[in-house]
Amino acid sequence: MIVGVLRETAPREVRVALTPEGVHTLSTAGLHVVVEEAAGQGAGFADAAYTASGADVVADRVAVFERADIVVWVKPPAYALDSMPLRAGTMLVGFQDPHCRRDEIDRLCGRGIESVAFDWVPREAATTEYDALSAMSRIAGAVGYAEGRRLLTAPRRTGPVRALVLGCGVAGLAAIAAARTFDDEKPTAVGNRIEQRAAASEAGAGHFVPNGDDNAALLEWLATTPPDLVVCTAVHRGSRAPRLLGREALELLGSGTVVVDLAAKAGGNCVATVADRTVTLPGGVVVTHRSNYPASRPAAASQAYSAAAAAMVLRIGREAAEVS
Repeated sequence: MIVGVLRETAPREVRVALTPEGVHTLSTAGLHVVVEEAAGQGAGFADAAYTASGADVVADRVAVFERADIVVWVKPPAYALDSMPLRAGTMLVGFQDPHCRRDEIDRLCGRGIESVAFDWVPREAATTEYDALSAMSRIAGAVGYAEGRRLLTAPRRTGPVRALVLGCGVAGLAAIAAARTFDDEKPTAVGNRIEQRAAASEAGAGHFVPNGDDNAALLEWLATTPPDLVVCTAVHRGSRAPRLLGREALELLGSGTVVVDLAAKAGGNCVATVADRTVTLPGGVVVTHRSNYPASRPAAASQAYSAAAAAMVLRIGREAAEVS
């Protein structure tokens, strides 16, 4: 079985799906790996390191698709996959952006090309080693908090920031914990289950707001305790994100408040979110999103992603061997 590693082509994406360490793991297990030239350069991994780990470095993406049975990426390529020499039986492993690419995924499946989506790996003990989404969400939560904080203007940024974190999953808890690195006020966490209170408190939240489907509790909190920074992370993997910040909620935020929406690719928690853009609303609220917050820490993010990708490839290899 041959595994191919692509150089990422999504805008501002510098991570790599397999690091030299990940290649070594697969090579040791008897798999052959081909890596597109300069695939790891943005994350600090030279072609020579891949060669030393047992990979063949090839000149371009076409050579990867021609040779590989499994192609791994971090994000879907910016070019049309139909322009590549894909053949039936090929597996495409990585984040698949199913909300935007559902038709393409189905069409590829009709050609016998399977898309293995980290977006859909369930978050449970049995799948921890394959859970690239949690690893990336942990980084995204911390980076999103820091980048949102940088968008604040004086006087909000000069003192301890009051933050509100929507969602108590991996990204939300990471955003809550990030507040401590800036000596900010303990954030308020908003969750849809009272059982999330303990995890939020352990991460560093000062308050927990159990919010229902009508958002009444959230609106009441915003009316009495307006935040400087809102970090939106509420989404169940594989589902659309709940709309938590509608027009009424945004009107309760003061001018200069920053909203960072990490859930934009799943539809967004905020009604005013525009994917991969920063917009300032008429009332002065700033709403921002970008699709690759973990790319701000490319080496660490690539190492974490690579571990999950290598584990998934080995699982696919074991399942293929059992079938044959």
